[in-house]
Amino acid sequence: MLAYFYLALAVIAETTGTALIGQTNGFTKIIPTVVTLGCYGVSFYLLAVVVKTIPVHLAYAIWSASGILIITALSVLIFKASLNWQTVLGLTFLVMGVVMVNLFGNVHE
Repeated sequence: MLAYFYLALAVIAETTGTALIGQTNGFTKIIPTVVTLGCYGVSFYLLAVVVKTIPVHLAYAIWSASGILIITALSVLIFKASLNWQTVLGLTFLVMGVVMVNLFGNVHE
């Protein structure tokens, strides 16, 4: 269960870095750049710790899909972005894909 806690922290770090990347102004502003890169570093470190316990295909599916969904939600809520039906459908397929990987993605090594 600790691995899933670390995975949640990895997602939070990754989405924080992604949310802040626009503030770096192309990595020309030092403080936002350092924070953004630090968030990505923490996220990848935690993801590396997680894949010791959770299979990489499962951890990455959860990590990447969660990041996309959270960034999309933040874009709608904070930046007032609008979603068209194609985007909503794509996000629905994304969620369905992660569920399917979790349920049926038993990869034999």
